[in-house]
Amino acid sequence: MSLLNSVTSWLFRRRSSGWGGFRMYGANTEFNNYGDYKTKVNAILSNPALLKVFALQCDLFSLGRIEVVQTVNGKEKVIMDDPALEIFTNPNLFQTKSQILWDIMFWNMVGNAYIYLDSDIATNMDNKMYCLDASKIEFPIELKQMMDKIILSKASEKAIMDQTITYRYSDGTSISFPLSRLITISDLTNGIGNWLKSPSRIDALYKVISNTEAALDATNINTRFSGKFMVAGTTDANDVNRLMLSKDEREDIEDKAQGPREVYGVKSLVEVKRFVEDIGALKLDETYRSAYFTIANMYGIPKEVAEAYLEGSTFENQEKATGRHVAYTLEPKGEDIGARIAKRFKYNLDNKKIRISWNHLMFMQVFRSEQAKANKIIADTFKVLLDQGVELQEVNEFLGTKFQTGEKNANPSIINQPVTNAA
Repeated sequence: MSLLNSVTSWLFRRRSSGWGGFRMYGANTEFNNYGDYKTKVNAILSNPALLKVFALQCDLFSLGRIEVVQTVNGKEKVIMDDPALEIFTNPNLFQTKSQILWDIMFWNMVGNAYIYLDSDIATNMDNKMYCLDASKIEFPIELKQMMDKIILSKASEKAIMDQTITYRYSDGTSISFPLSRLITISDLTNGIGNWLKSPSRIDALYKVISNTEAALDATNINTRFSGKFMVAGTTDANDVNRLMLSKDEREDIEDKAQGPREVYGVKSLVEVKRFVEDIGALKLDETYRSAYFTIANMYGIPKEVAEAYLEGSTFENQEKATGRHVAYTLEPKGEDIGARIAKRFKYNLDNKKIRISWNHLMFMQVFRSEQAKANKIIADTFKVLLDQGVELQEVNEFLGTKFQTGEKNANPSIINQPVTNAA
């Protein structure tokens, strides 16, 4: 039993009704427990705030471009016709590159992305790649017993990779394959008791998600009741002449309240009240917004990016925020996926690697502009240092550059002038 489950079992008791909810001892507040993959997926697809964060992250990730890069003499060269590109272009019968990248990020955000790669040969044109539904994977007991052990020998490694995994379809049939065909990409750490399974951030968000669901339910109820009115005659327990309304009187008031006339004459004063006086005072929309930003923050999405997707507004630093998000959150995941697939293809033997790049997208151009400005500063500093008589080797060491040629400015008036733009 994991640490999370142990603590959960101690603090909470499960309810028999609902879809896996639990209640804290001595409290009335109820929250959902997303303890399995199916329940997590149901929570994602039924909660607008959580689904919007997932869609945002997956949409951005699916825009990535697959590149194969080979290092030759210390320089990287992009290989445009590498056979490994085909497995991403046509991963399987049902998906394209963007769709499988979307799926990989989706399941990774759930906790673990399990990628099935049929062949270890990059040139195999019949190769297939799928991102599997984690809820349908069945690991054998023998494998589970080894998943917290340190593996040091090749024999033990082979014994693990030869273990048979079962993937069970919805109709009850299944397919089996060795673990060696499965690539596991963990969202958080896989080093707390199971090398093949990572904890899920959704487990830490269950209160936020539940609060969002409660706010949406309250909005729904209040919206329905906002169109309803309570109409009644005035009564006084101390006045025998002002008795409770009879059934006929109630029906007469209801008919008049919904009638087409603008003015009605009544024997006594009639009081009209809304069921919901001020829905805005409940601030239910703020609860949804707060939950959305909390969930986005949990998945490393900057507020500027999350806010732009929520309201469609633009900010001066929106492109920088999106680019920063790609650099700090998406690119590391892309490198992990590319490295795992490249290892299966034994690309490391040829100094090749597979990566996912977003540099072709418009919001990444702001970084190119900043890089160009930085390069110009370096170039200007390089020129000034040479003009001051600093040797080429010393300039390269100072600036971290690798220039092999460089000439001093022929204008002697510049020589020995103080350096003003040195980095």
